[in-house]
Amino acid sequence: MTQPTIQRYPFNSPSSLGLEVKPLTFLSEKAEKASAIHRADFYLLLWVEEGRLSLSLDFEDVCIRDEEALLISPGQVVHFCVDSLPKGFAVLFVPEFVGEATSDIRLLHQLLGASLRGYKVSSLHGLPILGLMHQLMRELTAQESVYQLIIARSCLRILLAEMARRLPHEAEGGGELAGRFFAAVEEHHHHLYNIQDYQRLLGVMEKQLAGAVRQAVGITPKAYLDQRRLLEAKRLLSFSDLSIKEVAYGLGFDEPTNFNKFFRKHAGLSPGDFRLALGEH
Repeated sequence: MTQPTIQRYPFNSPSSLGLEVKPLTFLSEKAEKASAIHRADFYLLLWVEEGRLSLSLDFEDVCIRDEEALLISPGQVVHFCVDSLPKGFAVLFVPEFVGEATSDIRLLHQLLGASLRGYKVSSLHGLPILGLMHQLMRELTAQESVYQLIIARSCLRILLAEMARRLPHEAEGGGELAGRFFAAVEEHHHHLYNIQDYQRLLGVMEKQLAGAVRQAVGITPKAYLDQRRLLEAKRLLSFSDLSIKEVAYGLGFDEPTNFNKFFRKHAGLSPGDFRLALGEH
């Protein structure tokens, strides 16, 4: 069975800031790309002012309705339903745009950690989001100055902070250490498979790391790493022509049988059955 290929889209904008704001109708203008299965190299913050936007995000159907927002991170597998698009805006930005402040990193990983636990959509009902979007668009057309970056970055930080503040209470917390761990997993999960590797990388003890990660996402660091590895396995099984053996070795398993055991334990079925089930839809 030939698998659909994941397209990879880079950030492509005339803006030197690394940020762009577009009405959601741009998805229909880019319908061929938006409806194809793809991964972007940038963050995509979606806000629906009125109506509903349907998409598939990492094997889950998601619907964003009136005054709701969703953050899609670089590398997530997504495709959009572009038949009927709502009023609203999309904010595209590169990882470097928000800066390297601890608070920025924490916000991003708080939202992405919440997504891992199922809290994907944030309600921003009653907030002046439309005004923030217009401010961002004004800054993109303003004369370049040090103030342009400060104001645009501040608007985006407000959006991210409001999304994080409105998450369920159990999806909050974890602090700077959890954020560093999530960032490390995203960067190194292809070749670091043991929690001890991350403890050494971050320079922390097992108990410290476990407490921070559990507070942030409610599971152990090992469980988080396993979930991230499982997600990558599903992506490769779904959207590549790699054999199951090649997927296993690519994810760092010494033997395909160990990969089969891992996948069955966490997904409830074998890699082969998972791939067969995809062909039935």
